Amino acid sequence: MEINFDIITFVQLVVVALGVISASVIFYFGIKKNPANIPLGFAQLNASLAVWVSFSLTSQLLVYWPIFYRTGQIFVLIFCVMAFLHVDFHTKNRSWKWYDLLHAIPLLVYLIDYWDVLILPSAEKKELILLEIQDLAGMAQFNQSKFLGPNFHHEFRTFVFGSYWVAQVVVLVKWIRNHSTLSRHQKIWKKWIFVFLSCQFFIWFPHAVSILLLDPMTSYHFANTFSVIWLLILIFSLFFYPSLLYGKSFNRTIKTPKLMGKTQLTAEDEKLEEIISMVDIEVERNHLFLKQGYSIHDLSRDIHIPAYQISKSLNAFKGLGFVDFINQKRIQYCITKFKNGEWLNHTLEAVAFDCGFNNRNSFTKSFKKVMGVSPSEFRFSLEKSNIK
Repeated sequence: MEINFDIITFVQLVVVALGVISASVIFYFGIKKNPANIPLGFAQLNASLAVWVSFSLTSQLLVYWPIFYRTGQIFVLIFCVMAFLHVDFHTKNRSWKWYDLLHAIPLLVYLIDYWDVLILPSAEKKELILLEIQDLAGMAQFNQSKFLGPNFHHEFRTFVFGSYWVAQVVVLVKWIRNHSTLSRHQKIWKKWIFVFLSCQFFIWFPHAVSILLLDPMTSYHFANTFSVIWLLILIFSLFFYPSLLYGKSFNRTIKTPKLMGKTQLTAEDEKLEEIISMVDIEVERNHLFLKQGYSIHDLSRDIHIPAYQISKSLNAFKGLGFVDFINQKRIQYCITKFKNGEWLNHTLEAVAFDCGFNNRNSFTKSFKKVMGVSPSEFRFSLEKSNIK
């Protein structure tokens, strides 16, 4: 059997190698610094493996490693889910939940239907490959389907891919609407995710059109071309924008003096400035200060930044420890409520609890520290001014 190895298959092979390496890097920094990127690492790995299967088909080398026969569908379905989870994790500052297992349903449908084919001995797989490899369009019809019939899995994959793409767009739009102010890292990620979604669209679109108009082979080549382009974009974007890996920006200089009277910020100072900006935004937007017993380690978990860096940025830019910072937010929230005519008839115990304090004494002490008067005195002065 003649092996087909040309410039296209060579590029595919190079991209697969770079994709697997970059996926390893994403996993490493995802575990160490940026957990929201762990699904991105899975997406990168499975996209690379899908291109590997494509390379094996177009080069006709699949006959030498039949273990990959009919696995392309598996890698694509995993990629769809992981691409969505990356966007969902990043925009919602969340990690894995039990209900994320429900995303495995499309994959289970395929595995159950094609299990008899997937577990065939290598010799039998090789025979099937030799029969089908000259007709990739016929192979795309999934004729060995046990329960669901020919061509179902092509259409099902197209539907799943499109659904997850739309879900990513919806999650991203909600995130943008809720973030009127973005940190530098968030701006970089926003620009990058637009490219990420655009490439996914062009991977999906040819398959969608092929159901009605485009012939399967043309759609197959279009989709694989954009898969290669997407992988290259991600690989090089990680090199030029390392904040996509770390979860924060690492520029070397900044021109505006903002820290402790310095004329120029160092790389570390700028990193701290970005952290304090992110802390302020997240704490205010999500009202994290209203949670009783909320600690710096809780905040570290919520925004994926080490606790020591949060503490350092608070000391550098606000001259406060974490407890005083959170208590100031609570007192400011309380004052707003008082000035709006709310809580004027509440007991101090109730006010303290609603502000996130554990008891009246700690509330009163913090209020006096911030405002110079007790909450009772402050509320009385407001009531007196309203009577006048």
